[in-house]
Amino acid sequence: MIRRIIYLLLATIVFGGLAGLIAFYAFDFKPKMIAQIITSAPRPPVTIAAEDAKTETWQPLIAGIGTLQATEGIDITPQVSGTVQKINFDSGVLVKKGDILVQLDRVTDEADLRSLEAQLVNAEADLARKSKVFEKGYAARASLDAAQALRDQLAANKERVEAQMKLKTVVAPWDGRVGLRSISVGSFVAPGQKITWLQKTDDIFADFAVTETDFGRIKVGQKVHARFASWPDQVYDGEVVTADARVSDESRTITVRAKIANADGKLLPGMYANVEVEAGEPMEVVTIPQTAVTFSLYGDTVYAVVPAKQLDPKAKDGELAAERRFVKTEGVRNGRIAIIKGVTVGDKVVTAGQNKVEQGAKVVVNNDIALKEFDPTTVQ
Repeated sequence: MIRRIIYLLLATIVFGGLAGLIAFYAFDFKPKMIAQIITSAPRPPVTIAAEDAKTETWQPLIAGIGTLQATEGIDITPQVSGTVQKINFDSGVLVKKGDILVQLDRVTDEADLRSLEAQLVNAEADLARKSKVFEKGYAARASLDAAQALRDQLAANKERVEAQMKLKTVVAPWDGRVGLRSISVGSFVAPGQKITWLQKTDDIFADFAVTETDFGRIKVGQKVHARFASWPDQVYDGEVVTADARVSDESRTITVRAKIANADGKLLPGMYANVEVEAGEPMEVVTIPQTAVTFSLYGDTVYAVVPAKQLDPKAKDGELAAERRFVKTEGVRNGRIAIIKGVTVGDKVVTAGQNKVEQGAKVVVNNDIALKEFDPTTVQ
């Protein structure tokens, strides 16, 4: 009986041990072995697109956002009050210097003028009679002086009425384009009330702000190129003509004024302008596609494609790897960015697929996955 119990205990211990070994192998040793095999296996190379850094000639530019101003611009207003009798212009048309824009009613003035002319004729005749009598010694000097004063006063009143009548004819002071008229025939206008505005825009000013640092590179006569949202495919050329005499207290910038030719009349005062000033001689720069650069607070970086053996001596001949480099950039134009530190001419940089790449990762270049340039004609 005791022997049977001992055999049963031994069998239990043996089978329990086997079960423990099997569980250890299945749930601990085997998973760790598989994980080690997976981690030790070489990773497949990452497919990326890459492009060589190259040298380009860039014109140093100072960029700014500006607002267009007319070279000459005023509000057309009457100097005297009156009722609008006639309007001789349409909104938005070109006018010439001296063109009559508005005629105010002057019936009362014309009546006053006729009355003064009649009184003046009588006063001149009276002055002539008293002059002859005075010369013969039959009239006092005071009588002659009174007649002369009356004649002069009436003449002055006549000139005043004529001047007031002239002011009731509103004319264009120079060639330009009028805006929307704000009056109608029969309207009563007061002195200084706006009738319309007049702008001279054959040439037009673009006022834009630059920093104190950039202002040191601004000179009168420098070429200016301006672009506008209304005409995105057209570049307007001009030149710097002057600058403000002080720095803005609010923005700490200085306003620079450029004159731009506007022969086609497409540019209007008040438009925003993207202005670029040619500042200095053209220079050689190293450029790469803008998509190759990853921007961050810790520094801008690119991945350069290098022989894998530079990073891993055990790598095979012909294998390529990604090397992370910190770069210093300066300016972006037409989708390319200038690099002044970190990349040299001929270096191949990753332009697509950076999100799958890390330092030392094996890579395969396939430029079929490169990002295509945006084509606006495909937008529906």
